[in-house]
Amino acid sequence: MRLLTTLAVAASLFVVLPATAAPTMPVPEPDLFFRAPADIASYRPGQVIASRPVDAAVFGLPLPVRAWQVKYRTTDSRLRPIATVTTVLVPQAAWQGPGPRPLVSYQTAEDGVAGRCAPSYALRAGFEGGFTGSFTETPIMAAALAKGWVLSVPDYEGPNSEFLVAGTQARGVLDGIRAARRFRPAGISAKAPVGVWGYSGGSLASVTAAQFQPTYAPRLKLTALALGGLLGDVRATIDAFSGSIGGGAIPMGINGFLRAYPRLRLMQYLSPSGQERVRETSRDCLFDAAARYPFLRVADIEATPNALDAPPVARMLRQNSPLHIAGVPRVPVYEYHTVLDEFAPIGPARATLRKFCAQGVRVEYDEKLIGEHLTEIALGMGGALEFLTRRFAGQPARVNCARIPR
Repeated sequence: MRLLTTLAVAASLFVVLPATAAPTMPVPEPDLFFRAPADIASYRPGQVIASRPVDAAVFGLPLPVRAWQVKYRTTDSRLRPIATVTTVLVPQAAWQGPGPRPLVSYQTAEDGVAGRCAPSYALRAGFEGGFTGSFTETPIMAAALAKGWVLSVPDYEGPNSEFLVAGTQARGVLDGIRAARRFRPAGISAKAPVGVWGYSGGSLASVTAAQFQPTYAPRLKLTALALGGLLGDVRATIDAFSGSIGGGAIPMGINGFLRAYPRLRLMQYLSPSGQERVRETSRDCLFDAAARYPFLRVADIEATPNALDAPPVARMLRQNSPLHIAGVPRVPVYEYHTVLDEFAPIGPARATLRKFCAQGVRVEYDEKLIGEHLTEIALGMGGALEFLTRRFAGQPARVNCARIPR
């Protein structure tokens, strides 16, 4: 366990640069396995379409697991049937705990607008796939597997990589859990407790999945929701990136919205140079885009000032923000965050959790005065593992809503 924790710390402190060598592992886009069947509409949400065994590794070290890519039907933000993939990882060691072996849906910070940003690719391609958010979080998956839990790790952005689009991502997570439970080779008990966990971009997919669950998947019982570096408000996150070392993520992220909301004609709000930067980042992962345009500001790409305040744009951003989505989780929530988080502002995260508390959600909040966004990936991991362990053991959830600052 110490080795796994050390690996996770190392991952969070990487100096991330775009990959320069051409990978030998094919990316998802041309891989026929990822294609939706012609009759995709005839499949039920979460129904398994196809599967194949794969080898999974963390930093080049093979994981002691049985692993499969499981293709399943889900639904995108425009309510169209689509197919995506979850990687199901089952520890080879026998489960030693009481009750059935738990299932954890782990959402990486997929953070990108191309298939190579997805965890299904990172788990197979390793270093040659480049330093993506999904790749740097593989040690965290290893730590969860060391607890004996089964993992479902979905490509929750879907085949069009709809980055930051809540409807596609939330349904992708929920249907990935359904598919993993229905995938017989994994041997997941129908009574297995189910946890949902994600950090940063993965927290957005995780929390919105829990918010969508009561209406989209009411029969799917969840046990626990662990969140780190929660992105409570998408607009606040964009503002935090604007002018920062990660500023290039802004034009990249616009690509996700262009794919999900073509009728909004978002390019009209961008200057010619802004439109070109969006096109240039249309196949990037976050770290590629950040290296391409460091310190880029929203103002540098707008056609007119304050484009984010235009009513159609502002409404779209709110529709994809946990703080403004109507539903709340129906399971206990644990959230870990550092006050100095420069990319996931603490204020909207606190406000989101206070909203949950006000509607009766049992929230345990762990706020730190040290660290920043990247270091908290590793520093907060232990608390999340402990929280999930307690919930899977049937222990009551802790609540400290009164300690969430305003």
